[in-house]
Amino acid sequence: MLSSCARALLSALVDDLPGDRHILTLHTRYAMSTAIERRGGGWDVEHPPVVERLCTALSCGGDAGVVLRSFTDRTFPPDGTGVPVALIRGWTVADRRLVPLDEARMFDAHCTDAASGAPLPPERGVVYTDAPEVDLTSFHGM
Repeated sequence: MLSSCARALLSALVDDLPGDRHILTLHTRYAMSTAIERRGGGWDVEHPPVVERLCTALSCGGDAGVVLRSFTDRTFPPDGTGVPVALIRGWTVADRRLVPLDEARMFDAHCTDAASGAPLPPERGVVYTDAPEVDLTSFHGM
């Protein structure tokens, strides 16, 4: 079960984004991911400790990176037989806030081989996009 802080964080992070299905990946010392699905007025979260750990990073000012993959109603290829198109956006955690990353930084992070620095082809059906500003007033007010 999610804490009230985690529910406030998810609302601030995801409410204004398209789609009801998301995968949130948190990068701290190691990467952790969870599926998130909007259900009615709440959230179904596969692994609540991932969201709770992000709450801790934001509350304590810890270093972290956040990647959110949001699935759309569009498919790739567009004939409807493929996979849902995913929008990928990200933030860094700094000074108890989420700092948005732009499309170019997200593309570079996902399309560059970490070992060699060589470019990699973009994942099919993925659109890298600017992350929006996230108002954490309700989260920090808890």
